[in-house]
Amino acid sequence: MPGRSWEDIDIPAWAWERPQTRRLLRDRDVPGLLRLAQTHGASQTRIASATGIAQGRVSEILSGKRTVGSLQLIERIADGLGMPDHARIVFGLAPRSPAVAGATDSDLSGPLRERLDIASVDQALIGLFEAQTQNLRLIDRKLGAHYLLAQSQAHVRQMHDLLRHSLPGPVRRGLARALAEAASLTGWQALDSGRASTAWRYYEIAKAAARESDDATVLAHVSAEQVYVLLDSGREREALAALRAARNISGTSLPALLSSWLWAAEGEVHAALGHEAETQRALERAFSLLPPEPHDPSLPFLMLDHTHLLRWRGHCLARLGHGKAIEDLTRALDGIAPLELGRAEAGLRTDLALAYAAHGDTTQAHRQARRAAELSDKSGSVRQRTRLARLLPQRTPSGGENVEQGDEGA
Repeated sequence: MPGRSWEDIDIPAWAWERPQTRRLLRDRDVPGLLRLAQTHGASQTRIASATGIAQGRVSEILSGKRTVGSLQLIERIADGLGMPDHARIVFGLAPRSPAVAGATDSDLSGPLRERLDIASVDQALIGLFEAQTQNLRLIDRKLGAHYLLAQSQAHVRQMHDLLRHSLPGPVRRGLARALAEAASLTGWQALDSGRASTAWRYYEIAKAAARESDDATVLAHVSAEQVYVLLDSGREREALAALRAARNISGTSLPALLSSWLWAAEGEVHAALGHEAETQRALERAFSLLPPEPHDPSLPFLMLDHTHLLRWRGHCLARLGHGKAIEDLTRALDGIAPLELGRAEAGLRTDLALAYAAHGDTTQAHRQARRAAELSDKSGSVRQRTRLARLLPQRTPSGGENVEQGDEGA
């Protein structure tokens, strides 16, 4: 191949045709493919150089200690291994060229037909995917993203692969909707794990899938959730503009429950900007739009009721240093559901710490911060620990060590 250097990996063409290799490609068995490269003379150092992945991470992938969920990383591995186009198709990636050089239609028909056969999706399978996403959602609320991110990434990868080989029609749109919800959840888990860049990528997957599903409600929700990546990155004004754009996706036709959620999110962005009057107006709108029966089976990704809005208002008022925050947050803490006694409780206690600190009660502030830190350590929430360190730098949650937010690297 022109331009190849000594670091490049040279796996013979016949090796990609073997049934064992095709199984590795179909299953997206990345450790198996890296071991294939090793059998053809590639050391871990050479694999690292060819793929741009740190050698330590290559070792962890080979040993099974680390999974590969990033589509960008999968592309880099395929490129580094010199994967031919027919193998890329079986692997679930687009070929490098529109037509493989020197190949005829019959050369590609086997792998492509195989992928299309595997991607035989029906409504029953979509229902199973949606149920799996909901189970991941419920476990996430209890245990936190730390325990689930790799599993959620694999879940998204499977649906994404099926979608790319599904034929147009209602079933494909249904699969796209399911993918959008799963990718959005994975984006949130990545953000909670301190991986902002990874979160952004999954939200982009979610938005693309939502557009293909032609479901404005899902598109509005996943677009609004992505705003939190901007908010956590200190880009409050961009977050506000993006949030308003999300609310305007379908004009006034959004369900009341989602509209309530969107206004509460806008209140939070205004609070981050220090806009007290705008925060109050947005939150009042959120309370006014909340349906009497807020549990909507058609919106499984939204968990919002009066207690949640109290918690949200308390969070916003705490950011503004408003004394009423303590009352709202205490009431919300008393009404928190058993399923949420994890990350949600940690968030509440973090807000209480901020509210007590603003009120001048440092004893209560540090008491709430310590409890929030304990809960955040259990859930593995880097996002929450970072927030604690930022809000109360004089008494950081883990023995005085500041917690830095990081992204998933190579």
